[in-house]
Amino acid sequence: MSWSGHQMSHALDIETRFSNEDSISQLASIFTEPTEESLEKVERIRNMLDLLPPREADFVDLYYFRQINQTDIATIFGVSQPTVCYRLKRATSRIQFLLQLSPITRPELEEAVHNFLSDPLDAQIMILMWETTCQSEVAKRLGVTQGLVRHRFIRGVKRMRDNEHYADLATMFDSISDNLNILREVKRPAWDGRVTHVIAA
Repeated sequence: MSWSGHQMSHALDIETRFSNEDSISQLASIFTEPTEESLEKVERIRNMLDLLPPREADFVDLYYFRQINQTDIATIFGVSQPTVCYRLKRATSRIQFLLQLSPITRPELEEAVHNFLSDPLDAQIMILMWETTCQSEVAKRLGVTQGLVRHRFIRGVKRMRDNEHYADLATMFDSISDNLNILREVKRPAWDGRVTHVIAA
């Protein structure tokens, strides 16, 4: 594929915005063609949109990939520009988190987890925690309590950490544990105009 100046900046801009590295170190790349690694990273980011809350995925697609400005996105969706900005920041955090996880496909994870954990429920909890990073969502899907999900998840990670063949998976799940609910959609409550606290002069 040949890259024009606009396309080149577009791909590198996407890669830089979602990078956890210091952006100053990437300035030199603006003046070069995107590498195969850069293009692969952009494609990974595009493929991660399905893991985001739908509205945030739409915002990322329009803003980063279609280069529509925040004001126009706000008009399209009937929301304020600050709302678009807030949701884009959350989406960026989610994508940065996903990019730093070990690159593993769901079939690969399923095989590894089922080979290691004998209890099918334990295996399902680990897989769904990878997929959603949300204890309440996993509990809801499996019809169990959040406490059970948390207990089994922590136990599974500890067992992996104690087995040198599964140390990389344990590291990945530790990262998920540190970022619980990052893929969950969080909606800020709308202000209803009422004053709930009065501060005395």
